[in-house]
Amino acid sequence: MPTVTVSQKLVRVLEAFAPGEDLETKLENMTRERLESQLRTCNEALRGFETKYGMPFAEFAQAWRADKIPQRHAHEVERDFMEWEARHMEQTDLLTAVQELSRPTSES
Repeated sequence: MPTVTVSQKLVRVLEAFAPGEDLETKLENMTRERLESQLRTCNEALRGFETKYGMPFAEFAQAWRADKIPQRHAHEVERDFMEWEARHMEQTDLLTAVQELSRPTSES
């Protein structure tokens, strides 16, 4: 396991505000909380696209490939597709990271 040196300032803040019984647990908990916050933001963006286009990303992507999206090459639609796809990939990465942090340490 790698050794990490942290400043006393960071230790004081973690001890005061981070949940957990030791420094490693506090860092894990703070990291998990941040990832979950990013995941909520990502999910909100995904819901926005799903509402706007009336379908989940997988269905939109399939319709895109089948040339069934109206004004498919309009700037807004293309931009939405690229951002939606990026958010979809981000969601997958964030879920993986949260799950990894949630596993017991012996499985790492």
